[in-house]
Amino acid sequence: MRCTLGRLCLYGTVLNSVDTIEESIRSVFRPDADIVITDGGSRDGTYEKLLEISKDYNLRVYRAPGSSRGLGRQLALIRCPEGSYTAYFDLDNEYNVYFHKSIDWGMATGSPRPLGHLYSKEYLLSRGGWRDLNYAEDNELWARVGFDYYLPVVFGRPIKTVGTGLGREASRYFQGITGFTKRTLRTSLDLIRGLGLKPIDLVKLFDKSRLALLLPAYIIASLQGIYRHDKFLNNYELNFYNMLKKLKDPVKEIKADERYVVFAIPYKVAYHIGVSWIDRRLRAIGLRPYKCRQMSWGESIVGVRSLNAIEAVNDYFHFNFFEAQSCRPLEAAEER
Repeated sequence: MRCTLGRLCLYGTVLNSVDTIEESIRSVFRPDADIVITDGGSRDGTYEKLLEISKDYNLRVYRAPGSSRGLGRQLALIRCPEGSYTAYFDLDNEYNVYFHKSIDWGMATGSPRPLGHLYSKEYLLSRGGWRDLNYAEDNELWARVGFDYYLPVVFGRPIKTVGTGLGREASRYFQGITGFTKRTLRTSLDLIRGLGLKPIDLVKLFDKSRLALLLPAYIIASLQGIYRHDKFLNNYELNFYNMLKKLKDPVKEIKADERYVVFAIPYKVAYHIGVSWIDRRLRAIGLRPYKCRQMSWGESIVGVRSLNAIEAVNDYFHFNFFEAQSCRPLEAAEER
């Protein structure tokens, strides 16, 4: 099915991010696009700030106190104009030119689901839209709805760095010990549900310190319903598999600077999918695979055109996303 949509709607959800929202919105703003934001009940002036800048950035702002990230995005998506392509963005991030180039390229394909962050509104809603999840909502959506192409290019970065993984939850999301406990439990449940995890996946993907919480949470998640969309792969693995299967060269397709062309996958996931196949898929678009340590994943396979990309990405993020000194050509690392 080919789309001939010309209208674009950018959308997202936000909670207590008054210090980052304008910088984020400024980076995605374009005169040809509507921007729709759901505020999840901010207490720090975020909602008021959005109203204040709404005319400057063609914003439509709505409140939905207590909404999860998935529900907030769904409510914003529904309010995007009919017959438009829709691209979501994270209001804690700022975006570069490749965010916009990827959108323009995706719309030009005519596909209703060209990229993981770009869908026609009607197509996405017809596949169920966003689940009411506060974590892994994007992984669940990609695994269920799918996408036709993947461009391995860095097109955004956090405006502020607040750690990684389950521990990155900042105090802006909760109040007091009770709030922290509820938030931690909700995050654990949604992680399991959104990634479609089984107990064996928990053991495979997480260290022992986190299993003490995640294994009991699995029982509750099972009662709520776990969203798994492949018999053999969990949603996290399935998405990496589909990204690799549908790789397109950003240098060729959107004239990307090769220093920003990077594909990375945790080694434990790569091992399950197939290291040799991944090697071939990366080389097919001109990327050389290395084995490097990544900040939150540990050992990873990283595909780049040259190791200059590792330093360029670290510089762009303003922290060492990859440990450059740890990188070795994959074939040499495998022989050790």
